[in-house]
Amino acid sequence: MIIDRALSNDRFERDLVPLLTHAEMFQEIGIKVLRINFPQIDVALWWRKMRREVILRVEAQEYDYLPVSGWWIDANGVPLLKGSRQVPHGMGFQCEDGHPHELPKTWFCFQGWREYHDHSGHQNIPWSSIMLEPKFRISGLIQQLNTDLNRSEVNVI
Repeated sequence: MIIDRALSNDRFERDLVPLLTHAEMFQEIGIKVLRINFPQIDVALWWRKMRREVILRVEAQEYDYLPVSGWWIDANGVPLLKGSRQVPHGMGFQCEDGHPHELPKTWFCFQGWREYHDHSGHQNIPWSSIMLEPKFRISGLIQQLNTDLNRSEVNVI
């Protein structure tokens, strides 16, 4: 359910501008936009440790007042789950276990992602207090996720 579809779509489009206008720069650091269909964007991130891409789906439902959600998917758009040996895990990359909304999807325990802010253990940083910072907009979140994905502590599950 999107409360204000036009406002959510405007914010979504505005926050994708860096990814689209600087696509070559993003590809050089391992970020490639695959598909955009509001309220979703699919992005391939280069996972150096595994020497392959992993696909991120970002969903901006109710983006006019809530943070985005994100999870890993396969090439057909099906959520990746633990045990597939394709799922990044560790350092805030979570499997479906413990999902704040009890969904069978991976999730991200990082500021700026909906599941982080909805988790009972993270109520000290409200989304409304950081939502206007560029690093917590879609392109900033994807850049940070790409950096975090390539940390040595992140493994596959």
